[in-house]
Amino acid sequence: MANQEYLQRLFQGTDSWNQWRNKNSAAAVDLSYADLSQRQLQAANLKNVNLTGANLIGTTLTQADLSEANLAQADLSGADLNQVNLAQASLCQANLLGADLSASNLRQADLGQATFNRSNLSEADLSQTNLKEASLVGADLSRASLQAANLQAANLKRADLQRSDLSQCSLTGADLSDARLLNTNLENANLSQAVLTGARLNRATLVNANLSGANLTGATLLGANLTQANLTGATLRESNFSGANLSYANLSGQDLTHLNFTGASLKGAILQNANLTQAILTEADLAEADLTGALLPTGVAAPE
Repeated sequence: MANQEYLQRLFQGTDSWNQWRNKNSAAAVDLSYADLSQRQLQAANLKNVNLTGANLIGTTLTQADLSEANLAQADLSGADLNQVNLAQASLCQANLLGADLSASNLRQADLGQATFNRSNLSEADLSQTNLKEASLVGADLSRASLQAANLQAANLKRADLQRSDLSQCSLTGADLSDARLLNTNLENANLSQAVLTGARLNRATLVNANLSGANLTGATLLGANLTQANLTGATLRESNFSGANLSYANLSGQDLTHLNFTGASLKGAILQNANLTQAILTEADLAEADLTGALLPTGVAAPE
């Protein structure tokens, strides 16, 4: 439980609190399960503080230092965490519903099973974070950095990930249905078994991405770069690849009937045993593609 002496010091204001912390940096501060809701804690030094299970509903923590702090199971719903330092902090199973974390630093933080539904994480640094099984339904992650983050089985339904960096991310089994991924960097990302139904991936970079077994039903990938991407076993029904770059992508054994590849590059693509009947291949480039055993639309000849 929270140490009452420390609580009283904090309630005296952040200026005096920060002065005390600077003089007593080695003190193990325990504020676990404290009620700090609606408090004004701007720029507070809470580095390495134990805030397990704390009530921080609606609390203002703008520019506070919470690096290496323990916020596991804390309630930060509606909190103002703009430009906060949460690097290497633990927020396992924390509730951040509707919180503002824009431009915050969460690098290498543990956010496993945390709730970020409708939260603002735009321009936040979430690189190398653990977001396994986290809920980010409708969250704003535009222009955020999630490089090498663990998002396995995360719920990203309707999330805004436009222009964000998800390169080298693990999104195995993640739900990205109806997510906005326009101009998003997913290079070398692992999206195997991910759900991307209705997702908008226009102009996204998916170079060398693993989409094996993913569900892309109704997804739009206009102008997307899928060079050397692995799409084996993926569900591609009603998806649109118009103008996409699928050079050297692996589409072997795929049912590509009725799909739109207008102006797409399929140069060197692996299309062994693929079904391309009734696919739209207007101005598509099939040079060097491996079409062994593939079924082509009537009137379309395999390139020599």
